Parts: sequence; structure tokens; C-alpha cells
Amino acid sequence: MRYAESGELNSDGRIDTPAFHRNHKFVVEVLDQHLNTATGDVLELGSGSGQHVIGFAKALPNLTFWPSDLESEQVQSINAWRQESACTNIESAFLLDVTDQDWKFGRPSRPPKELTAMISLNMIHIAPIEVAEHLFRGAGRYLQSDGRLFLYGPFKRDGRHNSAGNAQFDKTLRRQNPAWGVRDVVELKKFAAANSLTLDQQIDMPANNFTLVFSRGTASA
Repeated sequence: MRYAESGELNSDGRIDTPAFHRNHKFVVEVLDQHLNTATGDVLELGSGSGQHVIGFAKALPNLTFWPSDLESEQVQSINAWRQESACTNIESAFLLDVTDQDWKFGRPSRPPKELTAMISLNMIHIAPIEVAEHLFRGAGRYLQSDGRLFLYGPFKRDGRHNSAGNAQFDKTLRRQNPAWGVRDVVELKKFAAANSLTLDQQIDMPANNFTLVFSRGTASA
């Protein structure tokens, strides 16, 4: 079962989702604060419609972005948005199942084996917890020594939701699929530690969301 957000489908395959218009500028601001002097390659996991990566690429032209998704329909939308944008620092989207043991990086049409950053927006709460575990395993394997992992979405802290709306959203997700649900930062920190990563920052975002920033440095959060 897959979570599907309503969106407008254009004739060229581009999907226009409400979530992009609600949050893209806030996510771009966070990425710009951390990556505005960086160079190298950035992987986006679960790129969805592909609209976010266009904003990232325009704001951070010194980075090369690699969008990916589990669904072929989404990959088609990402590539259609890429073509429409004419951004030269976005590679073609590719299919990626995060739970695969080998992501085949360093091969043709795949990202290199050392990444400046990885980004995942609104993904791990609409997937089994194993997806989050494998995401951190991939981050531990492919992020370079000063690389960062950015996770955006709703999160619990010490077992508690930060709003009644997120608590209700969690119940709705679990009714749709018992394997889904809003994840706890405590659990994610354990996955991070198992892969030599630490939580540097928990950034409050609009609509009771957070951006979590993980790195190989010393935790300050």
C-alpha cells in the first residue's frame, strides 16, 4: 500500500502537489544555511513529484542533485520537471528501493560513492520502519566525512507528538497501514549511531514539522 497525496497531473507527466507549495521555501532556506558554500553531489530519496529538487538546484547551483524514487510514475514526473526547468545541475531521476542492500552507486547513471548530502522529505512516516533503518545505513555508507543527512517531516520526541494534529495524522497513517507512522527522534538517533552519525540539529519548521540534520560530527542536540 502506498500513500498518495492528491496532485494535478499535467499532460507531459509533471505532477503538481500541494505539499510542495506549502513547504518548499522553508526547506530551501535550511539547506541554503548548511550547503551554500558546498560542492559535490547530493542524493534526494523519495523525490516524489520532483518539484522540490528543482528549487534545491536553483538555490544551490554549485551542487549536483540526484533525485530518486521507488515509483516509476514519480520518476517520470521528476524527469518532466527537470526538462521543463532546464536546470543543468540535476541528473536524471532513477528508481531506488532504499531497502536494497546494494544501491549500486559509483556505476553509470548512479550517484558517486561519496556524497556531500542526502535529503529525504516526508518519506519515513509513509514507509515501514525498516526504510528508515536502511536510509541511515545508506547515509553511513555513502556520505563523505563532512557529509550531512537532512530529514524533513513530522516527528515525535521522547514518545510525544508536538501537536494534536500530528497525533491525529499518526493515527490516520497507522489505520491506512499499520507499518506506517510518525517516527520518534529517539529511535532515529539509534539508527544514526549504528552508522557513525549523530544528530546535530532539530530545526522547528512551520505546520509542526521539523528538519533533522545528521552528520559525522559531535552532536549538539
